[in-house]
Amino acid sequence: MSNLKGASPASRYLEDFVPGEVIHTPRWRVSEQELISFAECYDPQYYHTDPDTASESIYGGLVAGGFQTAALTWALALRTRLFDRCAMAGIGLEGLRWFKPLRPDDTVRCEITVLSNRPSRSKPDRGVIEARYDLFNQHDIKILTLTLTQMLARRPAASG
Repeated sequence: MSNLKGASPASRYLEDFVPGEVIHTPRWRVSEQELISFAECYDPQYYHTDPDTASESIYGGLVAGGFQTAALTWALALRTRLFDRCAMAGIGLEGLRWFKPLRPDDTVRCEITVLSNRPSRSKPDRGVIEARYDLFNQHDIKILTLTLTQMLARRPAASG
């Protein structure tokens, strides 16, 4: 369960991300057209763009491209509004794994588990968190996992 420490999601800063905390995103239903549109631009393989031919593939139907699934995971994280004020930069991504394909009409959600939080030693206005993102479909089957390292702003010092 998310521990917001009394702060609204949009007012979070580095200090508000507690190791061990699990944040739940909203759910998102993926349409066939959404899969096809993304694939036509970025991953135009037949099992992502052509439902009829995809039915003869090893997937037995249309599936999202893996990087679309990863992008959707990040989109769900942004819908929490947790990073509205604090996001500075993505630093790295590790352990990206796909377990099951994302299909049209799947409804997905993401669980974000904060793994670590450390203030910068050289730049006092920022720090770094590492978090694991697990994407689940409507059957609670994990379809993707990744670990993202992000640079976040620290809470501004109170003036006075």
